[in-house]
Amino acid sequence: MNTSAVAVTFLSLGPGDPELLTLKAVRLLREADVVMIPATRGADGQVSSRARSIIGQWVTEEQMRLYPLPMSKNRDAARQVYEQIRCEAVELQRAGRRVVIAVEGDVSIYASIHYVLCQLKADGIPVEQVPGIPSFIAAGAMADLSLVSQQQRLAVLPGDADATTLQQLLDTHHVVVVMKLSQCAEAVKDFLRQHPAAECHYFENVGNPGAYHTAQHDEILSRPFPYFSLCIFRPYTGC
Repeated sequence: MNTSAVAVTFLSLGPGDPELLTLKAVRLLREADVVMIPATRGADGQVSSRARSIIGQWVTEEQMRLYPLPMSKNRDAARQVYEQIRCEAVELQRAGRRVVIAVEGDVSIYASIHYVLCQLKADGIPVEQVPGIPSFIAAGAMADLSLVSQQQRLAVLPGDADATTLQQLLDTHHVVVVMKLSQCAEAVKDFLRQHPAAECHYFENVGNPGAYHTAQHDEILSRPFPYFSLCIFRPYTGC
């Protein structure tokens, strides 16, 4: 086998629904020798993985390697895990193994593991980036929204929304997606209190059995924003 032609594949899994995987994603999962999967470790020490539940019907336990990632704003511990993934991916690729690194959502949108892709390229390792359905696209479909139309523009904010920025964007015909919503929960809620007529669609766990959507301000204000939440603000369109 010509090992130089074996690429490490960064495979986007979409928002959580296995049926939203692309045909290419399913094929690559089936063909993989090793699938590296992000996971989290709970306070009780148990390891869980949303990614594993998405791909479980196409990947055997023997193919899977789980990598618990610390969920903290201090990214030093996460970088250590990413370095472990990089080193193992290099070793496997040079041995001619087909390596898939599973990424929830889309690898090109606020995916911190893109650091590993950049490091592999610096190491001279061929990489492939496979797109998936971003969570805000799935959210728009869930709520029957025309996400953007006519001359509207789309702005995506990474958990740093504030009232001034939101108002400026809405006033200039932007539809605003706020991802990593738990990082700016109070700023978003303050904006809703100040602008009771604003159109805001709030989502939790899009693409999963517990998915939730509401556009009612009182419901949004009463909820804690979990990690897997986002919202979409829209200028008034009448639809």
